[in-house]
Parts: sequence; structure tokens; C-alpha cells
Amino acid sequence: MYHRIVILITQKKHGNIFLALVPHRDTRLVLRNYSASLFSAGFSGAFCFPWAAPLAALSRALDDAELKNCSRVLREALGSKICAGKGEACAFEDAALFGPRIEIDNLPGVLKDAAGKATEIFPCPVIGTCLLPASDAENAALPAPPEPSFRAAAVANLYWKCEDEGEAFSVKWKIGNLRWLPKII
Repeated sequence: MYHRIVILITQKKHGNIFLALVPHRDTRLVLRNYSASLFSAGFSGAFCFPWAAPLAALSRALDDAELKNCSRVLREALGSKICAGKGEACAFEDAALFGPRIEIDNLPGVLKDAAGKATEIFPCPVIGTCLLPASDAENAALPAPPEPSFRAAAVANLYWKCEDEGEAFSVKWKIGNLRWLPKII
């Protein structure tokens, strides 16, 4: 299993589109180092997902005004500091996404009006550090991930496509333009 980051030109090629919470690059660096340790421990899905937390599946990508609204609503729901808790595996597509869980009270209620194009809202978002086959998710003995807390984060459209290539599969993803969560005054 391996991944390739590609620029996807048309929405038809994107596959699935998600609204994602993207931590600041300092936090992503910590998570990237954790993914590297998982990869060296034999977990081949460690680099198959960006270090972001999918919040909702979308029927279409959100435009800039909708992303701005989502960032405002999420900042109000999250407060000034975002805390990621213990590692958890959550169902994602035909696999399981493993990473630190972000605690957001009433996420479906928060995003219901803000992301009108949401087809499914994930109630327990995790920051992706490793993609596991669904059958291995409960039996995988993964070391505990870091539990980062951060203030700076953004929302963005996350384009995701998984392709079967014989014995391995290829994962393509791209994160759209970031819309940073506003500061709390």
C-alpha cells in the first residue's frame, strides 16, 4: 500500500469529498513523526491519509463563503484550544482511520446548518495518522499516538480517492484551500 499526492483537476476525478479540520503545520509535524514510527513498525497505511480530521462527507466541495462560515461555527464549538485525546480507530470508507480523537460536543448539530452540502457527519472525528484495513482495525496493536493540543487550525475540502492496483492499492488525496479558524477575542 502506498500513496501519491496528485493534483486532481476536475471534481469528477476527485472521488469523495470531505470537510476536514487541518491542524497547524507544527502539530502536523508531530503527527507525521508518529506516522513515520508506525510505518517503520510495519504499518503500511501510515502515510495513506493526510494529517487532518474528516468531519463530514460532502455532496460537493464547499465554496469559500461556506468554508468561512464553517470555520466560525467550529471555532465557537471548539473554544480557543483544540485538544486531541487518546487514539481511536473510526470507520472510514471501506477501512478504518486511526489517530488521536478530537472532542467536539454535538458535532452533527454544529455542522448541520454550516455545511449544507454534508451527506454524512462523523460524530467522533480523528486526526488521520494511519489507514487500516477494516478487518484489522480492532486487532491492531498500535502504539498510543501523541495527544496534541493546538489553537491554530483550518477547515478545507479534502479530496480523497482510493484505487485498486492489483495486490496493492493507491490512495490519492489533496487538501483544498485552507480557511483558518478565527481567533477568539
